[in-house]
Amino acid sequence: MGYADVRQQDILAAIRRCDELGHEIFLDRYGFREALRYVLVHNGRQYDSKAIVGAAHEFLDGKPLTAAEFSGGRATFQRLLTRHGFVVQERSSPPQLLLQPRGGYKDNGPGNFKRTVVDGVRLDDHATALGTDLDVLRTLFRDGNAKLWGSTAAKGQNVKSKAISGRRVGDHVLFYADRSFIATATIIHLFRNPEAAKSIWPVSAEGAPFEHLMALADVQVLDSPYPAAEALRQLCNRDDLRSLTLVPAEQYESVANLLPTGQRLATRAAPAVRHKIDVSATELVQRVTVLRRHHLDGKPSRHQPLTLLWAIGQLAVDAPRLHPWHVFKPQVGELLAEFGGEGSSATPEFPFWHLRRTGVWEVDGLEPGTISKPRAGLFDSADPRAGFTEEAYRRLRDVTVRTRVINALRVRHLADIENNHLLLERVGLTDYAKASGAGKFRAESAGQLPARQQTTRQEVDRCATLAKQVKALHDNTCQLCGKQLMLADGFHSEAAHIRGLGQPHCGPDVLSNLLCLCPNCHAQFDNFAVYVDEDDVVRHVLGRKYLAEFRRHPEHEIDDDHLRRHREMCETTEAVPDSDR
Repeated sequence: MGYADVRQQDILAAIRRCDELGHEIFLDRYGFREALRYVLVHNGRQYDSKAIVGAAHEFLDGKPLTAAEFSGGRATFQRLLTRHGFVVQERSSPPQLLLQPRGGYKDNGPGNFKRTVVDGVRLDDHATALGTDLDVLRTLFRDGNAKLWGSTAAKGQNVKSKAISGRRVGDHVLFYADRSFIATATIIHLFRNPEAAKSIWPVSAEGAPFEHLMALADVQVLDSPYPAAEALRQLCNRDDLRSLTLVPAEQYESVANLLPTGQRLATRAAPAVRHKIDVSATELVQRVTVLRRHHLDGKPSRHQPLTLLWAIGQLAVDAPRLHPWHVFKPQVGELLAEFGGEGSSATPEFPFWHLRRTGVWEVDGLEPGTISKPRAGLFDSADPRAGFTEEAYRRLRDVTVRTRVINALRVRHLADIENNHLLLERVGLTDYAKASGAGKFRAESAGQLPARQQTTRQEVDRCATLAKQVKALHDNTCQLCGKQLMLADGFHSEAAHIRGLGQPHCGPDVLSNLLCLCPNCHAQFDNFAVYVDEDDVVRHVLGRKYLAEFRRHPEHEIDDDHLRRHREMCETTEAVPDSDR
């Protein structure tokens, strides 16, 4: 049986499986990549349509279909899904961003937002007023509960009129209130219906109905308001939002680092590239690098990045996801005292509580509205728990993502710590310092000779023949900078593994995982300072500065997946310092 035999109940079972596992794990389990063109819309959520059909086959005969076993497009799974009553939408271009004011109390903005965006609208309650639009909405929201929002008609040609006429299905929405972004969503249907608007919402303060309606998918209310001033200054030349505003795709992508989920959303529908970086990893790096940090004498506090590094170290040794305050307080307090910097106080209660603003950290045992300021005494009595959210914890289980986040924290926030290797040793992340993997760093007191001891140890067995082979193929010429290093007895080069053989990278000792490098480039490559981009350009990690063209040899086949993995671990995000520890 093939994909055409899949039944409606099989598709629904696959959707439930995706909801249970989560998007990334679902795709990994069934061997699919994220959809770049077609998405299935069901009950206000979007799913990778081809992956759903492949997984649905498992509920038909016990064996899922792989991506290679059937093609994608209008003639295959899209027709199948439509036949079974599902909606498939095409994402043919990068999304725009719609900045949507929630409205104030005068127009009952808070109440309307909760009732029709957060809770949803029961379609049967407004069936008559919806008229011909009812059938489309019932198809999009098969449970009969639609997430809707409306806007009044614009007066004349202005920013609002351009936003209403220019927005389209697939665009992303950021809801705004009280100088902050409060929620995200995606547009899945647009329609104009004054009668439906009057039935769903009271008219505006001016007596106008919210007649320009949009149906929303993937609605996510942010755990805490996300400051919007910096993004709005770049987008609107002001630090507040006065009107519905549409941001073009290019501009949207350019300010991604200033938005709560902008980087993930902006790249989701981008055209396919040869080696596409995992967008969920990009978002995670974004959230841990754009930190609101307290400044002391002009220098940003290290409290939050040090705490995140400590928590990653705990994750790496399979510690529980959430850490009780009585455990967190002494361990993080000691780390802050040692590496917090001159004049900094060890106050672990601040990162314990304020890291919630990143969206990748949560506190269990204290309601956000119950305290105005984190206090160690309160935490001592309540003993709450804190740590990465389930989604962030799951993503960080991946060694590549974990290494990338560690590098981002070190480069953006902790580069001024003189003994960075000692810091990694303190938090149990020594093996992540280099692309080559396992290593040992030991701090020694000034003026003391290192102690000597006899040890027995295991080392990775490296093939000397492969090293000689890669050097001979490239005539001892560095593949990154193109230089030959001449010594007194001839030319010298080094064989460098792209994916390290040691823990945690566990790469293979094969020719396709080797490069011929000079010592200088080897050190930079191994320490995540330079990488090879998807167009075979050698770049520095800071500013992505162009360095050279990557040199290949026809008899040296390189595994590009190893280069991609190294590139991802080098990828960091520009930090935007703000305030608060």
